[in-house]
Amino acid sequence: MKKYVILFLLIFLSGIWAKAQVSFQLIPQKNEVGVNEPVRLQFLLSIKNEEIKNMGRLKLPSFSNTQVIGRQVIQNQGFDDEGNSVFEYGIEIILRAVKKGNIRIDAAQITVNNRKYETKPTVITVSGNPSGSEDDTAFNSKLGEVFLKFKISEKNPYQNEGVVANLKFYTRRIELLNSMTNLVSPDWQGVFVQPVKERSNTYEQEIINGESYFSRVIGTYVMFPTQSGTLVINPFTLTLTIPDGFFDEHDLNIKSAPVTLQVKRLPDNAPKDFHGLVGQFTIRASANKKDLQAEEAVTVNVEINGKGNLTLLKSPRLLISDDIEQYTPKSKFDSEATLQGIKGKLNTSTILVPQKEGTYNINVESVSYFDPIDEKYKSLIVQPIPIKVSANTLAKNDDKTGTVIKKDTSDVNQYDPKSAIKNKVTEVLKRDHRSLGKILIIILFSGVLSIIVILGICILIIKRNKKNKLKKQEEEEQSFDSLNKEKKFTSRNLPYTSSNITNDFKNELSQLNHLAQEGTDKKEFYILLEKTLIEAAKQYLNLENYSFVSTSDLEDELAQRLGDEISEEWKNMVIQSQIERYSSLTEQESLESVYTKAKDLIKKLNIKK
Repeated sequence: MKKYVILFLLIFLSGIWAKAQVSFQLIPQKNEVGVNEPVRLQFLLSIKNEEIKNMGRLKLPSFSNTQVIGRQVIQNQGFDDEGNSVFEYGIEIILRAVKKGNIRIDAAQITVNNRKYETKPTVITVSGNPSGSEDDTAFNSKLGEVFLKFKISEKNPYQNEGVVANLKFYTRRIELLNSMTNLVSPDWQGVFVQPVKERSNTYEQEIINGESYFSRVIGTYVMFPTQSGTLVINPFTLTLTIPDGFFDEHDLNIKSAPVTLQVKRLPDNAPKDFHGLVGQFTIRASANKKDLQAEEAVTVNVEINGKGNLTLLKSPRLLISDDIEQYTPKSKFDSEATLQGIKGKLNTSTILVPQKEGTYNINVESVSYFDPIDEKYKSLIVQPIPIKVSANTLAKNDDKTGTVIKKDTSDVNQYDPKSAIKNKVTEVLKRDHRSLGKILIIILFSGVLSIIVILGICILIIKRNKKNKLKKQEEEEQSFDSLNKEKKFTSRNLPYTSSNITNDFKNELSQLNHLAQEGTDKKEFYILLEKTLIEAAKQYLNLENYSFVSTSDLEDELAQRLGDEISEEWKNMVIQSQIERYSSLTEQESLESVYTKAKDLIKKLNIKK
């Protein structure tokens, strides 16, 4: 009889087990990794044949001795081979080991239908050998569906040689192309960088390792290594805002792989007039006239065009005779960062006034540069510009006694009242049949005429100044209107007004204070802190909250407006928020202490606006 009862109970319990099954487990990609090698962990909840009445939040453990480089939600619903309904929910985390030792993954927790489930703790061993090359690391750091790749046109450039680099975002889900909210650039140590303003919103489709990806260029840069030797470009960090279920979303930070450059030293046989200019350049010079009189002005233009590190380009000197007077040169410099590098030109105009007649050669000082394509030094040389200077005929006529110089009285700028009086008197004295009274009448007439001419000149100058002033006011009003319409985030045209603050962040600070005092949800505290800091900076700079601006750009603008101290404090707090959100690598100060610092910083941004 007992055998039948036991058999019945087994059949009954097996039926219940087949009807409803809930499992929650940690599935590591591997149990042993190398230093800097990514490893994927899945915290997966599986529910079979059970109605979900309520489900709590999945609580992840902290991750020590690692760097969190990715996070995404897993959510599937369907049927197995036996027709049972299956619901899967979980979170996939990508970790990168930062040092040799063990990574202990403690239990994760979740509550389903008022029952608590936990994963089993596990340990991942980290060996001392780094794993994979740079390209392998870039592909291994992808988060199943998204990754960043920083590609440089030349990894073995010369010092001061410009190389073009693209930062590209890859995803297998096309909707994530528009989920980017923030991009943090590396510190660029040892490199002078100029971003290319051309930014395309189009995307491409590429096949990588047999899988199809959507890709989009999110940053293009022209880089000039300022020192020779091994140079490491640290990773970029891109923040994505990804939907989490139906009504929630979370931020996901992904990083590019570091890139190493082997920068070649410039050859030692540099010319004396070489000052670090590297690239390809041309030069031309011209004069607006080649035949002139003594004491007549001539303008010499020298133009240098090219591609390279144009910031080191200087105007060449003119080598001229001591008999030529030279005025201060005027230079105009134009440059643009393009997909082919930095292109531009330097135009220098110089006014020369020969003092004596003769034939002169205007020589232009040579300019040396290094051509990285031909791998040798070159010089920009211009053929001498000949000018022929004749005697000043106007001055000779003045010296001849009794010769009347004809003046065009229709040109008020050339009319000389004193000379006119002198010439009239001379002419009258030669005619002895004229009386002294006529001479006095002519003198009086000439004086009145001189006064009229001078008054006419003054009136013309006053009218011209008034016209120029009105024109300048109109241009300033148009420029101001144009700035208000464009609202582009550049240091040249960013409007800097003292408009009223629209948000004092009292609600955000109150929430941060509440989270700091509870001290149970560090992640939520730092997510809110980073969001509040970025919104406070954008509000201070009169930017819309939804505008896409990198933290490095915000940092630069804050430095220009408020100084390096506040800008550095803001940057460090944003970086701390990003690091402390998932990782426990650094020594963590209390949340209440962090809240106090954040409150003081936000108050500074509001007061100094």
